[in-house]
Amino acid sequence: MAGIIVDIGTGDGEFTYKIAKENPDRLVIGIDPNHKSMINVSTKVDKKPAKGGLENAMFVLADVENLPEELNGVANQVFINFPWGSLLRAVVNVEQVAWKSIKRICQDGAQIDVVFGYDPIKDAGELKRLGIDEDISLEYIRSFMSPKLEKLGFKLIESEELSDEELQNYPSSWAKRLSHAGGNRRYYCLKLLCVKR
Repeated sequence: MAGIIVDIGTGDGEFTYKIAKENPDRLVIGIDPNHKSMINVSTKVDKKPAKGGLENAMFVLADVENLPEELNGVANQVFINFPWGSLLRAVVNVEQVAWKSIKRICQDGAQIDVVFGYDPIKDAGELKRLGIDEDISLEYIRSFMSPKLEKLGFKLIESEELSDEELQNYPSSWAKRLSHAGGNRRYYCLKLLCVKR
């Protein structure tokens, strides 16, 4: 599938880099508000191809609520992997400003893949600070998130809890770290379709 992939909350940029390398026919844009975490990979993509450079990857400084207008209607695939802080809150609480911003950059029919996780015990303080329900489950996703997302133009196609093996095989440096974190951490994968009316 040709087109533009956007990785929101790219963090260290490794997922953006890997996806760009695997899809040389597609432009892959990694977005994060923290420039420090992206420095190594964003510097690497500007090198010559023999030294790991990629012409089809780029990085942009922005938060999800204020995605650049230059991206309006360009993305046919969006990834949000292991969001934390305000991005996790925006995703899980279905905050309108953030999701409208995501919709603005999508083409009609764009696929949005969201993978998130948390530990209800270890992360309880952070979840409370962010105003996130501690009892996130597939039922919460299907009965609370899905109807809100549908009103904003996103149809939930699939939702599942990830196994430890699926998490370990996910192409993200965070997935590798989290798969060894232990505890009661639960991970969910959502596949959405952007429907522009």
